[in-house]
Amino acid sequence: MNNIVLKRNDELVIEPLIQRFLNYIDVSDNTIKSYNVGLIQFNEYLKCNGIKTPTREDVIAFREQLRETHKPNTVNAYLIAIRNFYSWLEYEDITKDITKKIKGIKLERHHLRRGLSQEEIRNVLSVCKDIREELIVKLTLTCALRVNEVRNIRLEDFYNDKGVVMLRVLGKARDGLKQDSVKIDDRIFELIKQYCREYDVKDYLFFSTSNNNKGNMMSTVSFRKIVNNLFKRANLDMDMLAFHSLRHSACEMLLENNTPVQDVSEFMRHKSISTVINYSKELNVRKNTMTNTLGDFVC
Repeated sequence: MNNIVLKRNDELVIEPLIQRFLNYIDVSDNTIKSYNVGLIQFNEYLKCNGIKTPTREDVIAFREQLRETHKPNTVNAYLIAIRNFYSWLEYEDITKDITKKIKGIKLERHHLRRGLSQEEIRNVLSVCKDIREELIVKLTLTCALRVNEVRNIRLEDFYNDKGVVMLRVLGKARDGLKQDSVKIDDRIFELIKQYCREYDVKDYLFFSTSNNNKGNMMSTVSFRKIVNNLFKRANLDMDMLAFHSLRHSACEMLLENNTPVQDVSEFMRHKSISTVINYSKELNVRKNTMTNTLGDFVC
């Protein structure tokens, strides 16, 4: 095993294994960073508590400790890292997987991201300072793109299919190089051409202007900062908003326009129609008039 000491008196030595695991997995750089943080914290937890041979109960105890200081999404991200790590350890025949059937934290409604109303979208567009900000918002919304899909767009990804402008989009990082295609609205394409002229685009549509990474793809952090700043400028409540809220908005607007759920699911490039059904349920709850009817009886 590459001369790495994996066990010492039946004690699993985790540090070198973490690096081997991170080198093995085929995921995005951001996912690797997240996994690394989660695994390092878990290892520190084991050290602080004198745990030399972790058990399933230790992982659960770590999860409960995290709940006291971390947001549910962060706790679940760390759990995913630990689960995948131990699954790999078992695959490599190093130790058994102690994380099987350990559940993540159920996200309550107030932890979920929300979409924007049409008025909020207009407000966001009104505070755009340049064509780049405007294009990021409009392209993300009209194509229901994920942040990783936006950052990976290159000029070569646009193509003409029998008179219709299409865009090849790179799927989620965990799906490797799987690609889908989406139609580009003619008005958005005109904006793209104007943007390309103004910014002299050569390769990546949205490229970095920093000295260290000039001309290469922008980081997801940069995209999130741009959109978050737009939300703040538009005086929106940031508690439930993120870059993904733009994609969320696209789904909600289609459903509000009575687009069939199956069609929305295909457009959103979801693996399962159940994701769109959940969006639909949220909309139905907001539209529900029964509370008003009951209010007429008591008010």
